Amino acid sequence: MAVANADGRIVSANGQFGQLYGLSPAEAVGLTLEAVVARAWQEAAGDAPAQLLAQLRESLRFAGAPFEVPLPGERWIRVIERVREGGERTGFHFDISALKREQSALRAAEAEARRSASHFRGIIEHAPAGMLVVGADGVLAEANRAFRSALGDAEAERLVGRPLSALVLAEDAGLLGDVLARAAQGRGPAVCEMRFPRPDGRPMWARVSAVRLHLPPDPASTLLQVEDITARREAERRIVHMARHDALTDLPNRTFFRERLDALLATGAGAILWLDLDRFKVVNDTLGHAAGDTLLCAVARRLRAVLRPEDTIARLGGDEFAVLLGEGDPLAASRTAAALVEAMQEPVIVAGRPMHVGVSIGVVLAPRHGADADTLMAQADRALYSAKAAGRSTFRLYDPAMEAAAAEQRGLELDLRLALQRGEFELHYQPIVTAAERRVVCREALVRWRHPTRGLVPPAAFIPLAEETGLIERLGAWILRRACRDAAAWTDGARVAVNVSAAQVRHGPLIAAVQSALRESGLAAERLELEITESLLIEGEAADLLLALRRLGVRIALDDFGTGYSSLSYLRRFSFDAIKIDRSFIADIADPDTAAIVRAVVGIAAQLGATITAEGIETEDQFAAVRREGCTEVQGYLFGRPVPLEGAPAEEMRIEG
Repeated sequence: MAVANADGRIVSANGQFGQLYGLSPAEAVGLTLEAVVARAWQEAAGDAPAQLLAQLRESLRFAGAPFEVPLPGERWIRVIERVREGGERTGFHFDISALKREQSALRAAEAEARRSASHFRGIIEHAPAGMLVVGADGVLAEANRAFRSALGDAEAERLVGRPLSALVLAEDAGLLGDVLARAAQGRGPAVCEMRFPRPDGRPMWARVSAVRLHLPPDPASTLLQVEDITARREAERRIVHMARHDALTDLPNRTFFRERLDALLATGAGAILWLDLDRFKVVNDTLGHAAGDTLLCAVARRLRAVLRPEDTIARLGGDEFAVLLGEGDPLAASRTAAALVEAMQEPVIVAGRPMHVGVSIGVVLAPRHGADADTLMAQADRALYSAKAAGRSTFRLYDPAMEAAAAEQRGLELDLRLALQRGEFELHYQPIVTAAERRVVCREALVRWRHPTRGLVPPAAFIPLAEETGLIERLGAWILRRACRDAAAWTDGARVAVNVSAAQVRHGPLIAAVQSALRESGLAAERLELEITESLLIEGEAADLLLALRRLGVRIALDDFGTGYSSLSYLRRFSFDAIKIDRSFIADIADPDTAAIVRAVVGIAAQLGATITAEGIETEDQFAAVRREGCTEVQGYLFGRPVPLEGAPAEEMRIEG
């Protein structure tokens, strides 16, 4: 096989192509087929005949029409080309030398057969190619051994005496009739491709050529040469399938989905479901891409099992899927979306481990939400974004109000980028005190955005956006520098705690940022405490990262303990200086079961040599309860709200980079 560009020059070829023409695939690149043939002739027998090259150029003009190329040594190549839009063509080159020799032998046999019909039948029977003799009445008179073997039916009696039309698939009977008619009219060899059903139910694709015999006892009989081309047809089918299907899941790909969507919009109404897997990156990062591929295949099977046969599900790329429903009813589309979300609630077993991977879905209706594919897909993406913002593992039907929300989000992102340049961020500090003395031993740095028109923007409104856009690297580096500079001026020697997100680690070199902040501020490393969450620990290089931070001398605290998936396993795998119990436990500390959990965590921390900080203390009763359970440090509104430092110069708040 060889692929040529619109100018006819070969851009790639496989090894078999090189073997046919006596050169390596690399040598073929850049040559035209005419040049390849001329070279094959020159190396074996001198210059190629000028008439041959002229005929070859003429054959190449007719895109897709099969043609044959003679080579020295009585070798023949049949070329079948498929031309794509833009002029690129893929050529399939078959060595038909043996077939040519058989055809030559057949012509000799035909001459001999004119002298002896019985001798001719003997030749037909033993010919290496499939041969059929059909009488003027269309009844099969001879079926040779090669044909019977290819068909998988060794008994001639099962074939001979039956109408030939009964031996081909019903939908190909018309083709057969045309071939026989052309041969009967003496208009040269008539050729077509048709299918013969095999006993096992699989059809045999065959290239059939027919000529009039003029031999006794039936001068109107016709000889058919039958070439089994099933393998070639199957290869072509696979090529077409691969072009429109995803190689991993075998689902339709984006191209196929777009074709189906365009066809639906041209004829009626429908619905598009835009799907994105939740927490897929966790599997890819922790177990590797092979496990991620296994998960995608399992997800594809599970989603397809929910849908009807007439629905289309496609993999668009990565962990994105799309579903096309042939009805535009919002209730039906919502039911399908809910069923898909529900189907992904059960864990998927990958590499022997249960993986909890949900799905978020955006739903649009056609033509209600748009008359063209591009508009609908863009609005489906907005609906998907809304579903993710709502907490994931849910679906949202497109609403025009989402346009305003998207515009607001784009405006917020632009403002965020400007805020980095204008120095609109500031740090507020909340004290962390000892449970025994209520003495401040640490202050947690909490970033705030003082927008010129929006006012004080809370972190929940802009930190996820900074993580999503990659701006978290610059923002996080500034927070580290500013927090270390502020802490260096504190006379009480308290530590400063800075939150570090998993996205901050992915987008930038955290170690370098910490080193730079400590060096510029002169703060002792043991006075800097980095608060991390379990989402960072699932990163593949978390162990190396924590080890490098420890070598710098900084403290590591595990924040929001108890809200993740495998907290106890992290305590075993990593060494922490402090563990912060999530405020959700403190709010319910009066419950005996919750108190028992807190007591157990305190015991584990004591064994590991880590301090325990209870977050979210708002009442004296809560403070007394956590102190009874053994918490060493506490934090919450009871001891102080996050407040800015007094007298921070504006120029120090500007973020560089």
